[in-house]
Amino acid sequence: MTTLTHQAEALPIDEFIPSMRNVAKCARQLSELNFTWGLIESTAKMNCPTEAKTILPTMAATREGFGKLEKQLIANLVEENVNKLVLEITSKAQVVVDIVIRNLYERTADVGFLATDDDIRRFIRHSTGEPSSGEAIVELRRITRRLAEYRDKYTVYEEILILDTAGNVLAHLDESNPVSRSADPLVQHTLQSDGYLEVFHATDLRPHLARALIYARKIENADGGAPIGVLCLCFRFENEMEGIFNSLKSKDDKSVMLLLDKAGTVIASSDEDHVHLGRRLEMVLDEPYRIIDFAGREYLAKTCATTGYQGYMGPGWHGHVMVPVASAFRQGHSQALDAIDKDILGGVMAHTGSFCPALNDIAKGADKINLSLRRVVWNGQIMAAGKRGDLLKLKSILQQISETGDRTSSVFANSIRDLYETVISSSLADVQFISRLMIDIMDRNLYERANDCRWWALASDMRRIMAKGEACADDRQKITTILEYINGLYTVYTRLFVYDAGGTIVASSNLHRDAISAVGKKIDSAILPQVLGLQSTQHYCVSPFEKSWLYGGQPTYIYHAAIRHPDDASKVVGGIGIVFDAGPEFGAMLQASLPQKPGAFALFTDRAGRIIASTSEEFPSDSQLRLEREFFSLPNGEGMSKIIALRGHYFVVGCTTSFGYREYKNSGDYQNDVLAFVCVPVGEEIHDKKAAQSSLPELIQTTGKGSEVVELATFLIDGCLYGLPATEVVEAVDPSLLLPMRGSRKYLVGMITFQGSNMDDSSIVPVIDMHFLLGAERRDRDQRSQIVVIRSSKGLLGLLVDDLYAVPEFDAARLEMLPATFKGDSGYISSIIKPGAADTGKILPIIDPDRVFQAAQRKD
Repeated sequence: MTTLTHQAEALPIDEFIPSMRNVAKCARQLSELNFTWGLIESTAKMNCPTEAKTILPTMAATREGFGKLEKQLIANLVEENVNKLVLEITSKAQVVVDIVIRNLYERTADVGFLATDDDIRRFIRHSTGEPSSGEAIVELRRITRRLAEYRDKYTVYEEILILDTAGNVLAHLDESNPVSRSADPLVQHTLQSDGYLEVFHATDLRPHLARALIYARKIENADGGAPIGVLCLCFRFENEMEGIFNSLKSKDDKSVMLLLDKAGTVIASSDEDHVHLGRRLEMVLDEPYRIIDFAGREYLAKTCATTGYQGYMGPGWHGHVMVPVASAFRQGHSQALDAIDKDILGGVMAHTGSFCPALNDIAKGADKINLSLRRVVWNGQIMAAGKRGDLLKLKSILQQISETGDRTSSVFANSIRDLYETVISSSLADVQFISRLMIDIMDRNLYERANDCRWWALASDMRRIMAKGEACADDRQKITTILEYINGLYTVYTRLFVYDAGGTIVASSNLHRDAISAVGKKIDSAILPQVLGLQSTQHYCVSPFEKSWLYGGQPTYIYHAAIRHPDDASKVVGGIGIVFDAGPEFGAMLQASLPQKPGAFALFTDRAGRIIASTSEEFPSDSQLRLEREFFSLPNGEGMSKIIALRGHYFVVGCTTSFGYREYKNSGDYQNDVLAFVCVPVGEEIHDKKAAQSSLPELIQTTGKGSEVVELATFLIDGCLYGLPATEVVEAVDPSLLLPMRGSRKYLVGMITFQGSNMDDSSIVPVIDMHFLLGAERRDRDQRSQIVVIRSSKGLLGLLVDDLYAVPEFDAARLEMLPATFKGDSGYISSIIKPGAADTGKILPIIDPDRVFQAAQRKD
């Protein structure tokens, strides 16, 4: 859990409170209760100073204890609200930059590969003649169609340009871009470079844009001679960022997402009316967050550098998210706890000490103070039982203490629940966000695979060779050389293979040099008709995610595209298949975003729950994930999060269904729904949870004027209510005073040294475990346990009970003595309080102290 140590210096906790309505309400309520405590204390001192002296020290300690807890509570309320917001904006800032960097990584491979395209080389060599000649026009049209084919598949590009070494534009696609020559230094820098260049600046290559993101690579002769031109791929930057921002924007989101360059200048904004392009911002890289001033308002802001992708770090950009402090914390109540199954919530709450230790400590502290206060009130009511005069005044004071204590506890309980709600809802939102990121990465990655197979199927040399009908050895070797060259650049595939119209593989690459020999074998008979039936160069097909001999008997996707006759595109002469290296590639996608928490794991599955990829050995690929059907029936692009019990542990689970990327899976091209799951453990499942206690019956007290009454001290044992005559109860004491007794009988749990009201007198009091007498399962003491000291004919006796209840009055007419022969409840019940008119048939058993002692002896 993040601390506020250094953040508080930027903006003190007190300054956050007005922006947090729930916290402000809690602070106001506690302040009012603190005033009430002071008023009760003053009233007690004035009205019954002698009788109240035994409770005044406890009241003072209660006020002090609640005061300390109040500070901790408010601080933690603020802290957890800030943590939740910081987690959200940090995740967004990281994703804003990492998603675009992953995309740009693919572009670095594209420009390098396309710059070696033989058709482009031939076009440049034939462009030395008269541009207006018939032959030159034909060549221009041919290369323009080829570039258009490329753009139609890799739709992230808005313009592709081919320039000669002097900067003259030989061919390009965008008809609205009237460029014929470039003086941009990029051209000469590219010619002098051995690799690609990546620039984002104003350029005459795209004169209508303020800045263009361009990937450039020199074009050389196939024999490695002097450069003959330059290839420029112009990325659809604004379109891409708009898509990223839209996918991250949630309902009622007050944050502004930004992409900054190295200097902190805004180059993309989710709300340009709010934060303009070109604005220089203060970056927040080395802190969890910072409060910054912008346009006269305070914002909570976070900046993230990219984590990179396979060593590629991009142009040095940063993701930056900022949200106004004044409105950042005004989201509605999430009701996250209400949506959790009651049994699971009970088990999860048993682990609060591990996943939320500070809140757990506050809850225990408040409970301890309240229990101590209740014991004092209970003892005061015992002391005042049957008395009049000042002790009657004391009863009134005790009633006020009890009511105020309940109100104080209620405020703490509600606020602590809000804290748990904040922590749990933050975890639920986080795992769902991560699952969405994982499935987005997967869709974007496979989008590239669909592009690759379609583009490589257009390789001129392969089309020419396959059109012959039967390839000779030299032809097969030429295709193999092409495939090996491509596979060396695109290492996400284990092999690429080309097959004829009959489905026989004629050439194949083998990136990992495994023992699989593909040439001469047939492809899957189910896929061949699909390939032969593809309608155009824009179409492709994909095998189901299943085991394939082409992938060593492991499951994967194989993408296919038709190879068409070079002179008749309607005639399919073969096909190309690309074998995706699913195991490590999917594993890397999952690991890249997996929360760094012990036991956390992530999965890709299909709608039937079959696992496609996993980071956990307990959930291997091709096994079944058995969860509620509501996960697997989510609409495309929808997500959910939930706390579940799975294989003996509680997990916070987030899930999102695939929604494609650009036209991929969104244009009717391909139907394949995949789900991403993120699972973060909370703790071991608790199987022996106690059944929830039913609500206790309301004890209807005497209201008749002048009626004879009976006052009873009541308490809980094993979930049931019992009573004792108040006059036979001395007081309740803290069980921490209990000392063990060696060699004692089974029913004795120890002894206490009891100091009575006469401070000179003290005695050793044996303590009996009432669970033993009831025949109930013996249980460990907790902080609610109490020792009730009672009088018996043989002296003082302590009863270990589960909790104190109240000291109510009843009409004596409701008291009914039981016959001496009555043997129920081991014979320790002497009488009962009969049900009142509104008691719905419940009775209150009254314990006889002497029979308790006798019953315990008989049990032993």
